[in-house]
Amino acid sequence: MSKKIKLTIATPLQEVYQNDVDQLTVTTMNGEITILPNHIPLVVPLEIGQVMIKNDGNEVYHSISGGLLEVRHDNKVIILSNRAENVSSIDIERSKNAIERAEKIMSQEKLNPDEYVKLEKKIQKELNRVKIASRLGQRK
Repeated sequence: MSKKIKLTIATPLQEVYQNDVDQLTVTTMNGEITILPNHIPLVVPLEIGQVMIKNDGNEVYHSISGGLLEVRHDNKVIILSNRAENVSSIDIERSKNAIERAEKIMSQEKLNPDEYVKLEKKIQKELNRVKIASRLGQRK
């Protein structure tokens, strides 16, 4: 039996995913990185993007809004993110509506720099959700 990675994806509110997996690929600040069993210990910040999990020939995708990845020496990997969700639970229309609302506010209101950055980040997160769900055929 080949070695597996004990993967946990968690948000402040819940554990979103936990399973033994063959590999995972995440979006870091420097690009994508794939973690295989026996990877060197690592802590790296994550960008808004996706987690692609491979297990027994199947792929599972999660959308994340950045966070932190920790690879431990004992084949345990922990992803902490403020928001993480399985692609099957993404509501594309809700995300598109959120993007439209944010863009409308940005174009119509005088915003201070902090408010503008916050809305830009919101748009990035929702675009990520739409991109991942659309690419994988999710039409909820």
